[in-house]
Amino acid sequence: MAHSIISMRAQDNSIVKLECHDRIESCASLMRDYAADPSYSDRFAVIAEQDFSYGGDTKGMYMSLLLRPSLFPSQAGLLTALATVALVKALEEHTTKRLGIGWVGGVYCEGKHIGGVTIEGKLDNYATYEYIIVNFAVRLPREDFPPRLTDMIKKVFESNNNSIATIIAKNVLNKFFPFYANMKTSTSFMASYHKRFILSGTKVKLIEDGKRRSCKVLSVDTATSALIVETKKDGIKHITRPASVIIPKKIKLKK
Repeated sequence: MAHSIISMRAQDNSIVKLECHDRIESCASLMRDYAADPSYSDRFAVIAEQDFSYGGDTKGMYMSLLLRPSLFPSQAGLLTALATVALVKALEEHTTKRLGIGWVGGVYCEGKHIGGVTIEGKLDNYATYEYIIVNFAVRLPREDFPPRLTDMIKKVFESNNNSIATIIAKNVLNKFFPFYANMKTSTSFMASYHKRFILSGTKVKLIEDGKRRSCKVLSVDTATSALIVETKKDGIKHITRPASVIIPKKIKLKK
């Protein structure tokens, strides 16, 4: 499928290469192939307006970013939260609707789940990462991201004919890399994460011993991004594994 490769200078002054597609089978799958090839360097991104692994008829911003960091697994624990804040901050410039963050990387618009961030990686023999892939996926429904507004942003900020997906992706990257450069100082982005966190007071399902139990979300730990919940059986618990929690796709927002 035809694509173009462009370069941008991020806010931290580094160069990021972007491979831009209109449609693609899967950004994440293609990036896994690229990550296995050493010729694809740190800070290479694949972007698409439509990603068939998320539904080919749904336009949005789908991006997989390749990082080759010098990080230990314990140091990468907040990367999902960091990337989610960058995504939401970028999207806030493209809609007047209320955006929020679920857990860990879920993104909501007016209480409805529209996408989010996932992280995957491969460790080398020294227990550091050979690579990390940050996957951003967000649907852009017309009622929440109207063409009139996005076309205006495109006209003001872009002199070439980049797609709206590419414009938003550039914005995400510009917000991501300053946080990434200071990742060990989590206060730089976790305050924003906590401010946009919308699950407080929401009932979720906690999976323990093969059973699903209802519990109430209290907050999120700004130091570790762990989910803080209250259960009838065990009281307050800190949850660190996303797979152990079932979160609703629609959240009732507080006024």
